Amino acid sequence: MSTKAAAGIQVLESDPALRDDMIAARRVGRRFLKLQRENPRWLAAQTKANRALAVEWTLLLGVTYLLVYAPLPMAVKIIPLIPWALYSSLALDVDIHYYNHWPLFARPWMNRLVRLSGILVFASPLEISHHHWQHHRYNDPYDDPQTTLTAIAREPGWRSWLALAKYLGKETLRSVWGFLPWTETPDYIQALRRSRPAEHREIVANRWASLAWLIVLLVLDWRDTALLLVPATLLLAPLASFVMNLTDHAPSDLTHPFRQATYLEPRTRMEKLLSSVNHYTAATHLTHHLFPHVHWCHIRRLQRRLLRLYARWDAPRSLIVGSVLLGNPFGFARVLRDLRRQRAVREVWPGKDDLPGVGALLEEAG
Repeated sequence: MSTKAAAGIQVLESDPALRDDMIAARRVGRRFLKLQRENPRWLAAQTKANRALAVEWTLLLGVTYLLVYAPLPMAVKIIPLIPWALYSSLALDVDIHYYNHWPLFARPWMNRLVRLSGILVFASPLEISHHHWQHHRYNDPYDDPQTTLTAIAREPGWRSWLALAKYLGKETLRSVWGFLPWTETPDYIQALRRSRPAEHREIVANRWASLAWLIVLLVLDWRDTALLLVPATLLLAPLASFVMNLTDHAPSDLTHPFRQATYLEPRTRMEKLLSSVNHYTAATHLTHHLFPHVHWCHIRRLQRRLLRLYARWDAPRSLIVGSVLLGNPFGFARVLRDLRRQRAVREVWPGKDDLPGVGALLEEAG
């Protein structure tokens, strides 16, 4: 049994009201799963959403290469590339997340083609898929990034910012190091040699092909590749992905089913716009953790059925539904500021009235 499941069972056993609410939530979730398997309208909506995601994925790759290798002066290309790199990093991360849960096409070779196109941005979607499912199964409440954020938040003044920068830099370099094909893979990836040899071969081939593609690009155009494409894909992309992952789960309590991740029901026009750009993944992450098999195009409808339960159990609100989703580097800085202010939920937990604002929760951290 996973550590998250074990801790969650202990909480449910100690609180009959929470157990009853989880039973009610699961009843709703099962109905959604049945509808997405059988209802023709829901099936059509899923197909339409999958096709749109495939088009978006193709456009994200195409625009990235157009901005990097367009026959324009370096200074001119950097201006649009900075916000685009931030936006596309988050968007590609969302696309990979979604089509790893729900394949875009019925034919395996077409899904494999989409996955292998990740080589263009030095990504390995199939490997990411196995990492992500481990995240769903084995989040450890006693080994949580929030413990690091708590220590960072305790540091005074600029020492806190430096500690956050060091932490994020370390995680980014760890991702870059994992890009190299000769680095060691986790046990659950190595186990694929026996259980799913075809998938293991694809992961290994993807790693070597990504390195080979990088070398080819450096030979063809070393300047634009080294100064534009590599920072945008190998440095900023894992940083943005890691920060988004943190904000999807901070503040949280992995031992509590309704506090294991964040959510946001968009109210203002801007929140609705930004959430739609993000395909609502940042706004529905708690719901996704509770029901990871419900297709993403139905998850908002499911979440609206659960809002009463979320309010009852003080489910935490998302930090990242802001202008950062449109590639605003200043919005990204504000998200980092709010992350720096976080406390582990074991130490500080917001009341219902505090949920709309993060900064008001922890004023002492500034």
